[in-house]
Amino acid sequence: MDFVWDIVSLDEATRTVRAIAKLDPRRYETIRKDDGLYYRDKYLDFFISEKCLEESMAGAAGLPMYSDPPTIESAINYTEDRRTAIETQLQSGIFVAPNSKPDRHRQLAAQESNKDMTFVSVDICGSTKLRARGASTYDRAHAVFFQELGAVVGQFHGTILTSTGDGFIAYIDSQSVNVQSDNALDMGLTFLAVLEGAVNPALEAEGLPSLSIRVGADHGVAVVSELSVPSTGFSEKVMKSDGLNRCAKIQGKAKAGQFLIGRELYERVHVQWLERCAEVSVDLAGAFGFENYEIYSVA
Repeated sequence: MDFVWDIVSLDEATRTVRAIAKLDPRRYETIRKDDGLYYRDKYLDFFISEKCLEESMAGAAGLPMYSDPPTIESAINYTEDRRTAIETQLQSGIFVAPNSKPDRHRQLAAQESNKDMTFVSVDICGSTKLRARGASTYDRAHAVFFQELGAVVGQFHGTILTSTGDGFIAYIDSQSVNVQSDNALDMGLTFLAVLEGAVNPALEAEGLPSLSIRVGADHGVAVVSELSVPSTGFSEKVMKSDGLNRCAKIQGKAKAGQFLIGRELYERVHVQWLERCAEVSVDLAGAFGFENYEIYSVA
């Protein structure tokens, strides 16, 4: 549910806040029926009764609320800072770290039970042709792309799952499903902003090829297990998730400069992100089980 909060009192000494929670009018409309009040979600198109809402709120007593905001406050300011840093690096060969510190990379650990995760996949468009035209210049451009967008992952408390050669797949597994979903949309849009506003101008100034990307994301439960070949000693931790599979399929259908998400992720973000989404017609023929799956473009 999306709420608007009216603060009644705030006690810094006891770290106690009292507030009135009201349903966000951007998302809900009130409808009166013979048996009472109902609220209609204008984005997900479902009704919830006032009685059901009150019972749910009472049942939530004692449950925690989570906040996990990104470490960057403004994508615009971050992009401007990174453009200068990349230009300096390309000229001097010395890496300039971001002013805001991203989370450190975490190694994938096996888990016994399913866990909610949000996945984001990024791919460079036309990378094969770009590298064929000039391997050394493309490799330099790719290194900057991976360095900068990989840092953005850490700024949104995400982790790179794997490099895909021409891109990468990242995931966010914050304790709150809604928080991780919000951060995933924010992160995907920041990828596009940093590429267009920082990476490409710096590459072009150095005579290197500019890049275009497509981004896809979705949500799902995941489990991490270990595959092994006892006779050779090989072992590898792998993540298994329908959400991960959908994320990769969705990214493959995006156009250059486009960010697409699946319905499972769409249903879990707050209204400020729903306002940025528009359903699009995407042909997922051949993606077994996804034929009628709803896809949205994020602007």
